[in-house]
Amino acid sequence: MGVYNVHGGHNFIVPGAKGFLDETTEDRKVTARVISALRAAGHTVYDCTDDSGRTQGQNLANIVAKCNVHPVDLNISNHLNAGGGTGVEVWCYDEKTKDIAAAICQNVSTALGIPNRGVKYSKSLYVLRKTSGRAILVECCFVDSQNDASHWDADKCGDAIASAIAGKAVAGTTASGGSQASAPVAQPATSSGNDWVRRLQTECNTQGFSNQRVDGIPGKNTLAGCPTCRKGARGNITRLIQERLNSLGFNCGKVDGIFGTGTRAAVIAFQRAHGLTTDGIVGQNTWRALLGL
Repeated sequence: MGVYNVHGGHNFIVPGAKGFLDETTEDRKVTARVISALRAAGHTVYDCTDDSGRTQGQNLANIVAKCNVHPVDLNISNHLNAGGGTGVEVWCYDEKTKDIAAAICQNVSTALGIPNRGVKYSKSLYVLRKTSGRAILVECCFVDSQNDASHWDADKCGDAIASAIAGKAVAGTTASGGSQASAPVAQPATSSGNDWVRRLQTECNTQGFSNQRVDGIPGKNTLAGCPTCRKGARGNITRLIQERLNSLGFNCGKVDGIFGTGTRAAVIAFQRAHGLTTDGIVGQNTWRALLGL
C-alpha cells in the first residue's frame, strides 16, 4: 500500500481565490475526501494542511515542513484555480509525475463534466520545489467560472483524485457533510477573480498607468497597464510585487513597498526560474510571468 501527504492550499487567514466558489473552503472538502478514500482503501495518508500561517510565505513553509516529516510516495496539493478559464489541470515539477497527473486530470474531467486542461510543468511553485519527495498540485476547477461552479461536487472530485492515485475506483466519506459547493450565484465582476490581480489592477488605475476593468482576471489589458519597476522604486505596486514573489516562494523579505537589494535578488531568482533575462527589472516579460500569462 502507498504512503501519501495530502493538503488543501492556503488557509482562512491568507485565503485563496473567491468567485462563484471559495477556494479555501472547497479545497479542504476535496482534501478530506481524498484522505478518507485512500485510507478506506488501506493506504497511509497524512494531512499536511496548514491553518496557522499568517502570511502566504508562512503558510507555504508550514505546509512543506509538515510534508517533509514523512517519506512518502507522493505529495498532493489541492487547489482551485482562477483567472477566467475553465476545467481541471495538474502541475508537476518534472515528468516523473506526469502519468499520475494525467490520470487525475482525466478522472476529474470525467467525474465533473468539465474540460481537461492537461498536465503542466513549473519549477517555480513553492510546494513542488521544496518538498523532499515527488509532488503534484491539482487545480480542480476555476472558482470564477460559472460553468465549473455549476458542475462542482467536492466529493466526486476527491474520489476522482483518490481513484487515480490508487489505480482503481475508491470512495470515501465527507466530514464536511456533503458535496455541495458554495452557491454558484451571479456576482459582480469586482468580487470574482484573483484578489492580488484585482488589487494590482486598482493600483495601476489609481496611479494613471491604465484605465482597465477591475475584475481580478489577468489578461492583455492588465499586462499593458503594469509599469516597469526596478531597484529604487517605492509604493504600492512594489509592495504587490513583493507580496507575489513571497507567495511563489521567492523570498524578498519584508513586504515594505521598497524595491531594494532583497527584492531585486528575489526578482532575479524568479526570472532565472522562468527562463527570463536576469536583470532584476520587472518589465513586461517578468510581469507576464508574475500574472501567469
